[in-house]
Amino acid sequence: MTLSTEDLQRNLPDGWTGDTSGISREFDFPSYADGAAFALRVALLAEKTDHHPDALTISWKKVRVTYVTHSRGGVTDLDLKAARAVNDLTSS
Repeated sequence: MTLSTEDLQRNLPDGWTGDTSGISREFDFPSYADGAAFALRVALLAEKTDHHPDALTISWKKVRVTYVTHSRGGVTDLDLKAARAVNDLTSS
């Protein structure tokens, strides 16, 4: 079930922004290689949990992660759970 705007805003993980069409966060890194390594960890997490980002963009010292559950037509609890797990990758 997709989340309402109110539920989404109330439950957005730290650092994430968005609306019912998708949530995203940009992560900063000291080097391009550090960002690319983080993106690989996000990809491996996605494979493990079978919930993949809509977009995983590697830029110079930045990685942007975006989630939306297309099969449900918006943001779901799965997206929030995935966003929290991505946040956890930054502290491990």
